[in-house]
Amino acid sequence: MSGFSGELRQTQAQKQILAPQMRQGLHLLSLSLPELRSELQKELERNPVIDEVEATLERDTVSQKEREAAEYLKTYDSDYPYDETMPDPSWSADADALERRQRFFDSRTSEETLEEHLKAQLEMSDISPADIPLAETLIGELDSSGYFTGSIPDIVMVSGEGEAKIREVLKSISALDPPGCGATTLEECLLAQMDKLDGSPYQQEVREMLERGHLKAIADGRTSEVAKDLGTDPERLPDVLAALRTLEPRPGRRYTRSGKSVTYINPEVHAVNSGGRWLARVDDRSLPEIRISPRYVKMLESPDSTPETKAYIREKIAAADAIREAVERRQETVASISQAIFDAQPGFFTDGFKGLKPMTMQEIADKVGVHHTTVSRTVRDKYASTPRGTVELRKFFTSGYTTEDGIAVTRDSVMEKIKSLVEAEDRSRPLSDERISALLKAEGCSVARRTVAKYRSALGIPGAQERTAASSAHSSRLD
Repeated sequence: MSGFSGELRQTQAQKQILAPQMRQGLHLLSLSLPELRSELQKELERNPVIDEVEATLERDTVSQKEREAAEYLKTYDSDYPYDETMPDPSWSADADALERRQRFFDSRTSEETLEEHLKAQLEMSDISPADIPLAETLIGELDSSGYFTGSIPDIVMVSGEGEAKIREVLKSISALDPPGCGATTLEECLLAQMDKLDGSPYQQEVREMLERGHLKAIADGRTSEVAKDLGTDPERLPDVLAALRTLEPRPGRRYTRSGKSVTYINPEVHAVNSGGRWLARVDDRSLPEIRISPRYVKMLESPDSTPETKAYIREKIAAADAIREAVERRQETVASISQAIFDAQPGFFTDGFKGLKPMTMQEIADKVGVHHTTVSRTVRDKYASTPRGTVELRKFFTSGYTTEDGIAVTRDSVMEKIKSLVEAEDRSRPLSDERISALLKAEGCSVARRTVAKYRSALGIPGAQERTAASSAHSSRLD
């Protein structure tokens, strides 16, 4: 008999297993300040030995009577959502206080966010279990409308996956509910929703309209041009457009006011000028504090407490200490990485975003001595107060090019060059993308034609053919 064997083989494989404390630390590091406060509120709810969780800034500046007044308004003014920046009233461990406290937590409801809604579908989707961590990362990079706004090069660097795999998973995400999330363009978003037009006599025409890039022509009112290209009767086109309008251009919009997607920007880092160097300061008062209740400490020391009670209290105190230490480590990590970013981008403080130089997360990780995924977690949803305004930390990272002279230029600088070339061109002979690419290369900056087209489109500059037509029309009007 063949095909089966009773032979046993032993293989070795490396697998990293994170300790619970490390997992908790990574989780807290990825949270924004409002999310961290919410997380600590949950810890207060499930851990009775924690006496109080509040921001020290609030505790120092808000009197007890002001807290009571704030609690009264929260209870009776239901037209306003609960504000996580509002301090909690002090409470004593009596039965009435505990009951009021429980009613407070029971009354707090959190609508499902777009991120939560999409992640909840992953286990039942066509995405393989091995790709779910990548999918979760990509979902975290969606904006409130559902579009992917992250940097694919950064995701490649952080995840170790190739660009093809990332785009494949994004396409799978766009098939989840609501369809179209994860798209990078409006056309991609609407094409992912074509199933909505199943049975419609206009489905194929809508598909071709999107695939051929006619949305701009429609927006400009050039419907006869679109009808001609599609081979559609102009009288039929209004019905085709009506079918197009049944698709949702912003699939995530119904979640934009849900749960944690409605947050205020809270700068955690403050840029302070010290002798010409910009220092990153993380305000201790902006971070929550956890304190152990003296009542439970006394119970732990009391000879009247049973061994079971003491074991329970020790377990809960250990959990409280662990999360307090994790918050402290988070603060130190945010400060050290922010400082490395400020030191690497001094041009930002003098010239704003124009002064940024190309920089990757791996460069900062090497300077700080951490893994690049730690940098990715740190800069996500963290903001810095700077003389140039409040800026998300990840905005300091920008892709770019190195010229033949070894000078690093950012993507924004290249786009500015493209804009200048178009503005200076002969209107009767507009520059093609290929010609612009050649001119940039002559200046020592090698940028592919496809990249030029992408940047030109992002600047809202029409293609050479459209600019030629516009110039001809302008000349005809003058004649």
